[in-house]
Amino acid sequence: MRKTVLFDLDDTLYSELDFVKSGYLAVSERITEKYSDRDLDKDEVFDRLWELFQEDARGVFNRFLNLQRLPCEEGDIRELVKLYREHTPSIKPFSDAVSTLKQLKDMRCNLGVLSDGYPISQRNKLAALFPGKGYLFDKILLTDELGKEYHKPDERAFIMLMEFFQTDWNETIYVGDNPGKDFYIGNEHPILTIRLLREDGVYKNSEYLKDIREKLTIGALSELPDIVKRS
Repeated sequence: MRKTVLFDLDDTLYSELDFVKSGYLAVSERITEKYSDRDLDKDEVFDRLWELFQEDARGVFNRFLNLQRLPCEEGDIRELVKLYREHTPSIKPFSDAVSTLKQLKDMRCNLGVLSDGYPISQRNKLAALFPGKGYLFDKILLTDELGKEYHKPDERAFIMLMEFFQTDWNETIYVGDNPGKDFYIGNEHPILTIRLLREDGVYKNSEYLKDIREKLTIGALSELPDIVKRS
């Protein structure tokens, strides 16, 4: 039985789109407060930010400020980006996440998180998703806290977790969602890579890095305990 299960965070334990919406709500409040003389409606600001994101996820704040003819200096954008990244998010784990983690814990699995992304954002997400349930994870490793050169698909963060858990690759599972970086490790080491594929996943249509694919695909986290038992 494989006894170590590692998880990506975004779109693996919760919906990344929920974080985007939460961040845009915080930003829309800041914009309406900052430019109160323009008599902007917070809900309308949010709706427009969301529309711009759906058109193209890049430069949403720049595009919004330009469309509204609001100040769009580098400092203005930096302020909104910082708020977006560091706000306390209103997000929830996938409906089967906590029960699955508890079941794996009862099976005496080691559980860890391995995630890229801005550390403050990722820590805030984890605190919002699992309040009072930090015991579920034995180790959380955020690659940005080590340096961007440790981002997936680099193997070093994985190796650090192998050493922490004192486990072998063939006793380990990694669950992720992003074809561009989450599954390449399975080409380098005999780790079981599993893709959580959901209809609203941000990366559901992304291309695979060097066409290296996951070894298994699941549609729900609740499928994991049976996979662990069979491994």
